[in-house]
Amino acid sequence: MLAGFTVRKASPGEVAAKGVRHMLNYIFGFNARMGRLAFFFCTFVTGIGFMMLVYGITGNAPASGRTDVLLAQASSSPALIFAFYGMLVICFMLQSMRVRDIGWDPVCVMAAWVALMVLDRAIAGRFPEYALTYQHTTTVVGTAVNGVMNLVLMFWPGRGHVDKASPLPRENGGDGMFERNSASAAAGSRMARIASG
Repeated sequence: MLAGFTVRKASPGEVAAKGVRHMLNYIFGFNARMGRLAFFFCTFVTGIGFMMLVYGITGNAPASGRTDVLLAQASSSPALIFAFYGMLVICFMLQSMRVRDIGWDPVCVMAAWVALMVLDRAIAGRFPEYALTYQHTTTVVGTAVNGVMNLVLMFWPGRGHVDKASPLPRENGGDGMFERNSASAAAGSRMARIASG
């Protein structure tokens, strides 16, 4: 006992809950990292898989130029609607992991990016003269920002956490491509060293 603090062992239930908390850190990829090459291939595979699914269900390729027919067919297919939202979640997670690898805070960057896209769509719908297409889905500024962000995610170098050893302790379980950020473990390790004297 040191200055009113006691040290106690964690119960098995607390250990299991801690494991769940570590697992939940990976939801939306906010606490994981992904390099440029892995991001490119995962995004490519996701896009190809979705295109194959669309072609298999509707019989039309998404790039065939008949978007109105494709949207009408897709809106009546629950499997395509479910797959579309699943693909959105997967792409959001991949982008969040890549933003974390660059060194930015994905909670702030991804929230700002989504807010900008929503605002851009609202402006394009309210003021059709600023819209890029006749469908009023986006403006030139929104398209440019979205394109720049995608180029940044594709080509901006990461922090190189896989190539060189970190002076901070690493948690087990990282396989290099998808690696958990160990900042919380480092802070806990420092606190343990301070407490032990």
